[in-house]
Amino acid sequence: MKKFLAGLTVSALFAGAFCIMAQESSKTAAAPAQKPDTFKKIDKNGDGKIAKDEYQSYWLDVFGVIDINKDGKITEDEIKARADKRVAEIDKNKDGGLTKDEYITLPKPEGKLPEKAGAGTTGYAKADIDADGAITPEEYYFIMNDRFDKADKNKDGKIDKKEATDMLFEIFHSADIDKDGIVTKEEWINYWLGKPKKADEKIEPEKTK
Repeated sequence: MKKFLAGLTVSALFAGAFCIMAQESSKTAAAPAQKPDTFKKIDKNGDGKIAKDEYQSYWLDVFGVIDINKDGKITEDEIKARADKRVAEIDKNKDGGLTKDEYITLPKPEGKLPEKAGAGTTGYAKADIDADGAITPEEYYFIMNDRFDKADKNKDGKIDKKEATDMLFEIFHSADIDKDGIVTKEEWINYWLGKPKKADEKIEPEKTK
């Protein structure tokens, strides 16, 4: 399993970030539109970093959004539907594609950005680049930026609907460990964080090789 996960690309591991739930849009007409900040959405306790339990909670929420019929499984049809919906939601200028500015859902941090992804095998370890048990805004921004570049296959500076769908299909097929054509909640969490923790089990940072 570790060998399988280690072979996944950073693009695939973080393509699921594209699946974020729709941000609140109830703004007054006079108020300027604000760029959604997904990092703050995941950082539920507001301490400026994403702990592993916050990351797990977020991806469980995402699973629930993609699972349209609420049967506890994600199918290819649901993945495609989510890709189409997210492009429509994020594509502010309605040109049919997502620019990097539209896609990266947090302001660029002022601190120095990392130069490469983490060496671990799970999605969380890839984002926790220094393996200190927390994802900083700089680490998160780097991963989002790197993922955009990998998803933009034709290098036109945008992710179109096909590229968005391909990105999500890549994560779907990678997460479908038993290759039965569906992704269960257990497979989903295993893909992003490794073996799901038990209620009385403390989550520890993943060790890198």
